[in-house]
Amino acid sequence: MSSFNIKLFVLSLNLLFIIPLEARPTAHVNIIGNVDKGTLTIHCYSEDDDLGTHVLAYNQAFPFSFSPNIWGTTKFYCDFSTQFGSGNYAVFDNQMLTIRCGLNCVWYIKDNGPCLVINPTHELWCQPWKKPS
Repeated sequence: MSSFNIKLFVLSLNLLFIIPLEARPTAHVNIIGNVDKGTLTIHCYSEDDDLGTHVLAYNQAFPFSFSPNIWGTTKFYCDFSTQFGSGNYAVFDNQMLTIRCGLNCVWYIKDNGPCLVINPTHELWCQPWKKPS
């Protein structure tokens, strides 16, 4: 392969992969503790990022932002633990991006389990605790 063809190939790769990475949108997830008379312990992570463990009081929030990958496979999970129950839940994945909350996902963690605010209707999509107390 000639030097010109190699340079053209490398330039093509840059246009296909590097430029779209710069232009990727930012997703926002906000976890809000709505557990009555108690605290919420959360640990959120993806395949690439570990956001650590946090303890939230009533109405306290833990927001985080990231850029989903270009393949649509970015997933963030959170382990939630309360006096009412606990479990591991996907708080962002491609299904949430496309049909539930878009790039702005707000979760209320309640006594009976985690609830996602559906955009644009603002209805709550709630799940029961996987491990009730």
